[in-house]
Amino acid sequence: MQKPPTEKSIYFHTLIFGNKSGINNIWGYCPNIRGLIGYFQYSFLQEAFYKWIYGQEKIITRIPHLKVDKIASEGEKLNKISKEVSINMKNDYEFLNNLWTMPSNKSEIELSKFVIDFNRKWIGGNKEFIYIKVFKTPEELGEFVISSTLITSTEKELENRVGMTIDEWRNTCKFAIKNSIKGETFRRVLLKKLSEVY
Repeated sequence: MQKPPTEKSIYFHTLIFGNKSGINNIWGYCPNIRGLIGYFQYSFLQEAFYKWIYGQEKIITRIPHLKVDKIASEGEKLNKISKEVSINMKNDYEFLNNLWTMPSNKSEIELSKFVIDFNRKWIGGNKEFIYIKVFKTPEELGEFVISSTLITSTEKELENRVGMTIDEWRNTCKFAIKNSIKGETFRRVLLKKLSEVY
């Protein structure tokens, strides 16, 4: 997310919550569907599953560079997760791995199915959960930011957070692809004002 979004960009929101490990609330986009698959497979799943396994007992400040199958196997071996949970973790990784062999339009459809199944599987409870949402446009993401934030915050709090009025935010999202200044503003808001790790 070092450049403003383009027509091919795919947008996402991820949450990793653990009672002891805190919350990772990340908003972003990848240059294309393959970039998003790579982010989920090689970054998000490692962190999410490691925190799922070890975040119940301690604060996690560093994620080791291990593949998902190793994280899952070690968690199962240490009796921190069940065999079923370990298998689910490995299967999620393998599902994403299989998307690489598909054409982009087919992998996008399959990724949508993956997200629904993933969220159902990892809903957890009030002690931990993992969540993914994918958006096709900046406007779609922007409206979700508004609707989800207004559940627990006021309009004024949202405006303070994004650094602009709701109408300005909608306008920024609407023109994020066509106008480089709006695109850079959109990128900065996602990266520095909406994404939180604590």
